[in-house]
Formats: sequence, structure tokens, C-alpha cells
Amino acid sequence: MKTNIPKEPFPLRALKWYYPKLELIAPALAYNLAYKLFFSPIRFKRPPRELETFTKAKKYKVKLANHPVQLYEWGAKGTPVAVVVHGWSGRATQLYAFVQPLVQLGYHVVGFDAPAHGASEGKQTNIKEFFEILNHIHVNIGKIAWGIGHSFGGVALLYAIHEGLPIQQVVMISSPTIGDDILAGFSKKINASPNTGKALRKLVLNRFNLDFETITACHLITKINLNNLLIIHDKNDEEVPYQNAIALHQRAPGSSLLLTQTLGHTRILRAPQVVEATLNFIKKINYTKGV
Repeated sequence: MKTNIPKEPFPLRALKWYYPKLELIAPALAYNLAYKLFFSPIRFKRPPRELETFTKAKKYKVKLANHPVQLYEWGAKGTPVAVVVHGWSGRATQLYAFVQPLVQLGYHVVGFDAPAHGASEGKQTNIKEFFEILNHIHVNIGKIAWGIGHSFGGVALLYAIHEGLPIQQVVMISSPTIGDDILAGFSKKINASPNTGKALRKLVLNRFNLDFETITACHLITKINLNNLLIIHDKNDEEVPYQNAIALHQRAPGSSLLLTQTLGHTRILRAPQVVEATLNFIKKINYTKGV
């Protein structure tokens, strides 16, 4: 069944042909190229369906993570903050379907384009830079009451909590959670052998002083206190297998899991049933807390 996956850009298709040949004749050079590519998202054009939400936002840039980063705000200041966090190669307005419903629910919605994404500058980024931006929002705009993250954005929220942000309510949509799956998915995109994944683990450790496994969602969830977590994933997601959601759910006692069908990896973000499930979850938690 088709899931409307965007066509791969020509450079990526060319890379699939080129990379395995480079890996065969010059593996060290190939692994360094893979490392660079791993932290280099692809920018996609903003489609017309996102323009209304983009136009209505308060937009400004703040220098964070050594780059001018585009921030967006919707709704009234002084109300609880709900942050929307895009995934790898995404942008804030991909979560447009959640913005006005959250504003109507009484939230000040904040989003951002991470470095090398959307309207922000830069060519590479990483999870530490996502955290720096989330921390800026928490300190300078308002305490984050809810975090809604798509794909890598969901992992970035867990990492931010691990690093000290007191976010207690999170919705993760289509998020990768298993380290081996993340590396296997990347290797598949560039037609690499399993050796590339092993090399990437070593390079991340050497250059960031981080064990790759310790920044995966399945590990992070066991190291933080998260009161409320809703995990949403589509069974036809061809970018991140839905088993990632099941694995996270099993490691997060008290979490809620919603599995959909035929929505794929990104169309899930504008599916009415997904928006409705998210809002109902927020309303339920707010009710139990007396908000």
C-alpha cells in the first residue's frame, strides 16, 4: 500500500550508487563521508498546506548552536507552553495540524527549525543542538508543559529531559528508538554495508564522547522520570519500523501506545485521528491534574 513517501533527491540516488564503491576501495574515507552525511539533513521545500500556519506565526531568529535559528510562536504569551519538535530533514510547520487546536486548548505553541533545517542556517546539526534550542525556549519563552515530537524530534525531547529540562508530558510520533535500526536505516539510504554502522558508533564516541546507544530513546526512557507519554506510530511506516514504538512502550511503564495504518512516516502528522488522539490525551492528563 502506498504511503506517499517523498521521492529521493537525485544526490541521494547518486550516492547510493557511489558509496558502496568508495567503501570497497577506501573504507576510511567512506566512513568519514558517512559520518558527515549522518549529521547533514536534507532540506525539503515547504508545501502549500503549511503556508497558512507559517504566515500566522510570530517569526524571528536567535543565534543558538552557533547558527541563526528560526523560531515560531503561536497563541498568547503567559499561557502554558507546548513545543512542537520536527524530525530529521523536517521543519516546525510540518506539525501545522496540531498548532491551532493546541492554541484553542489554551497553549502558547512554540516551534523551531533546527540548524540545517527549514529557514535556519547551517549544514549539519546533532541532538545536543536540539537540546540547546529547547533549553532556550524553556528559559526565555516559558516553562515547557508539553512536548510533541516527530521522529528524531521525539528522541530530542527525551534527551532534553535527560539533560535536565523538567518536561513531564510528551507525545512521540514515528520516532526511532532502537540504535541498530537507526544505523541500519541510514546505511540502507546510502547503500552501505554493516561496517559503516560500526564505524559510525566509533566516530560518535570519539568526536562527541557519547556512546551511541546511550542517546537512543529505548535507553533514555530508562534513565528519566516521565509522568505521561503517548507513543504513536504507523504500521506502514517504511522509514522507521513500528517495532520501534513497541520496544519503547515496553520500556516505559504507564505509557500509552497508538498504532495506525496506511499513514506512513510523515502523512501521520496531518491525520485527523492522530491530532484528535493527541488532544484527547492532553485533555485527559490536564483533567487529572486539575488544569
